[in-house]
Amino acid sequence: MLHSQRLHLRALEPGDADFMYEVENDEQAWRYSDTIAPLSRRILRDYALNYDADPFTAGQLRLIITEKVNKNPVGIIDLYDVSQRHQRAYIGIYICKDYRGKGYAGETLDLIEDYAHNTLHLHQLGAKVEASHAKAEKLFSGRNYELQGELKDWLSTPDGKFAGMKIFTKKLKPAQSIE
Repeated sequence: MLHSQRLHLRALEPGDADFMYEVENDEQAWRYSDTIAPLSRRILRDYALNYDADPFTAGQLRLIITEKVNKNPVGIIDLYDVSQRHQRAYIGIYICKDYRGKGYAGETLDLIEDYAHNTLHLHQLGAKVEASHAKAEKLFSGRNYELQGELKDWLSTPDGKFAGMKIFTKKLKPAQSIE
């Protein structure tokens, strides 16, 4: 369920601290998150060591995206603001620079949607996308996420201006009735 022919989504391990260090400290990606300062390896090791993998208790789930054959990490996918009561979560996805443009993000979305629906029994997933992030918008709209609206001037940008934030949602396939 958490793998395709090319990719495997796996649980976070303590040894992933160095990989997370590279991802979390990619200043180019900070504008798409709430990150404003570098994170230390110690903080990320502590995070990995104390990670609670129950998305309903922790409110989030972080998985490492790896190539299935050689086990190289290619990115991270997060489910966050996970709500068991409302059966929904938001998605955050990061693909490393050397692996972008190869279809890994879309393939990862397919895997996490299947997991969210069949294992977590979520009804809906959402994504918050900076209005000027055309690649992310294309990714989600191309995977049948519907644009629900835009919050104008919601996100500050590195140049001191503000950008809108688009909200996309997707209802996961309905559960099959058992008779």
